[in-house]
Amino acid sequence: MNRAVATAAGRIDWAVVGLVLALGAVSVINLYSTSTATGGSIYLRHLYWLLLGGGVMGIVAAINYRDLQRFAPVFYGVVVVLLMAVLVVGKEVNGSKRWIDLGFVGFQPSELAKIAVILNLASWFQRVPRPGGYTLKDLVPMGVLLGLPMFLILQEPDLGHTLMLMFIGGSMLAYERFERRAMISVVVFAVIAAPLAWKFVLRDYQKDRILTLVDGQSDALGSGWHARQARVAVGSGGLLGKGLHDGTQVAGGFLPENHTDFVFAHLAEEHGFVGAGAVLFLYLLLVLAALRSAAMARDKFGGHVAVGVGALVFWHVLMNIGMVLNLLPVTGVTLPLLSYGGTSVLTVMAAMGLLLNINLRRTVF
Repeated sequence: MNRAVATAAGRIDWAVVGLVLALGAVSVINLYSTSTATGGSIYLRHLYWLLLGGGVMGIVAAINYRDLQRFAPVFYGVVVVLLMAVLVVGKEVNGSKRWIDLGFVGFQPSELAKIAVILNLASWFQRVPRPGGYTLKDLVPMGVLLGLPMFLILQEPDLGHTLMLMFIGGSMLAYERFERRAMISVVVFAVIAAPLAWKFVLRDYQKDRILTLVDGQSDALGSGWHARQARVAVGSGGLLGKGLHDGTQVAGGFLPENHTDFVFAHLAEEHGFVGAGAVLFLYLLLVLAALRSAAMARDKFGGHVAVGVGALVFWHVLMNIGMVLNLLPVTGVTLPLLSYGGTSVLTVMAAMGLLLNINLRRTVF
């Protein structure tokens, strides 16, 4: 019994656990500073979600490996139903329906869609191996698996999470070999779809955000306000930052969404290039840990799940930091674990549980 426990403990990826704890500690400290400046206590609610997320991470890590694959289609179906439901009964905020309000708590089904896509694409690759490379015909079921939740999320509308699903799915596809004709077809489709999406899919405010990115001085008091103030916050932090509680962008009310979308700007203002760089290094280590898990996974399912989790972290960080630095349009994508948000935190912690699960069962089931 003791030997079995010791063996299981030895297979736990303690690096992932340590990185999650480190990022969680940074998030609480950063949000504590934000709360001090605004007179709130949002850091306590964030700490609650982190603790609850720790339980979710442990439960996901303990689930039988094969059950994850077996029940992946069921989970996918539930998420699709929730995405449909949010369009009908969802709570509308700023013209978008993204939340289902249960009274005592609200949750965002688009966050759950990331886990559903990761598990089901990984399951499909496990069930349908193609040693010689996947064909153009094989792209159809992949496209349906990925396209259905993307379409529903875009109707909310939520362009950020729509793109996030596309990037996660694309990263998982890049982990496999495809025939040349299939790759050329994907490129041609993307070239044709881009202008059509601009004309018929994107809404006016989404186009404004992209145009503001091209000309940073246009509409500085309107659609460009968030990016401009975030850039000021990051730049004013300098090398070492102004110090904890000494940031002025949040205290002065200049930086909107400072506890969610633009939490990194506040971090950079108070802790400077050194503090912001240290956090980015933690994210890099987390992505590398996911890729290591993919390389050590027992089968295709585990390998693709690990790649999907790594992609989830990588693209979230890239899109959020790019948004904060005004290198990418404002999309409302959060920074994993650092941004406040219950569904977001629980989703990321569940993803970390998937990584732990893969490592626990890399040699035996």
